[in-house]
Amino acid sequence: MNAVPVNIICGALGSGKTTAIANLLATKPADESWVVILNEFTDTGLDALTLASAAIGSYDVRMIPGGCLCCTGEEDFRRQLSSLLTQDELPSRILIEPSGVGYAGAIVEELRPFEHCAAIKLCSTIALIESRHITELDRLSLTERDQVDASDVVIMSKAELSGDATKSRFKDWAQGLFPAKRFVGFSERGMLPALALSPPDRANHFSFARPANEQIHVHALKIESREVVMNHLSITSSVHHYLNREACGWIIPAEMMFDLEKVRTGLSGNDQLIDKVERLKCALRTGVDRWHLMQRWRDQFEMREISWRNDSRMEVQMQEDASPDWSQWDEWIASAIVDD
Repeated sequence: MNAVPVNIICGALGSGKTTAIANLLATKPADESWVVILNEFTDTGLDALTLASAAIGSYDVRMIPGGCLCCTGEEDFRRQLSSLLTQDELPSRILIEPSGVGYAGAIVEELRPFEHCAAIKLCSTIALIESRHITELDRLSLTERDQVDASDVVIMSKAELSGDATKSRFKDWAQGLFPAKRFVGFSERGMLPALALSPPDRANHFSFARPANEQIHVHALKIESREVVMNHLSITSSVHHYLNREACGWIIPAEMMFDLEKVRTGLSGNDQLIDKVERLKCALRTGVDRWHLMQRWRDQFEMREISWRNDSRMEVQMQEDASPDWSQWDEWIASAIVDD
């Protein structure tokens, strides 16, 4: 049995992980079957939508809800990986995208047993750092630090938005990292350098040991189903509690249509409703035959048309330790629906 190449592509919220993987699926050899294991915070599947619309040839996107593959989604992750590696036709490559608040080092350790039995070949673990936040390199969070430490490739994403001084600062910082990185480079418009995916020389294995009494993140997972009715139709909604965060997802029947300008204005603004939003994603029906994908992270907002036609979906992830009133979001969503 040939070992299946595996890449982990990690990074903070908004760093461009999904865009990078979408570009890889769009440019992969058409005769190769690739699999993406995607870790989303809730079960709305919005990032899976983006990947599916970009892929060419044979592909499979497997979604694992939960803020971190190594804890809240650990059992499902192992099951999905074992299933892929024991089927008759093996995938040509597996890409793993942890959530923006997931710990890459622990995921690498989860893959070690599969690598030791030659079922997979762990190729590059790639950390993406967004160009707009290069000035914050000395203030990386514990999660971001773990992602950089666990990676053998570090890439500055959205490099087209930065100048030579920013690129130089990033390269100086990345080349001084320990352990030394196999490759340091830049990504423009989500296109990863070809060398970033290459298998590294893994003759010297090591892992990052932490004191046994150090609590890295909260493993408790709690999911609450919610009863929500809009325009006399039942809405699927649930709140996910973990990693000291709350996130809520809504799946809304396709017959409901949204006022595009009201949604765009509300989600790109700065009112109290979105004051403590860490990440927001939605795919909404905005016309008779129009759907838009919208995303917000930090103070950034983007919107584009998509080919999705099944239903409308929204996922809102709050900042750490925020206490949101989700009924206010229910009311806002209902107010943005176009009256019959």
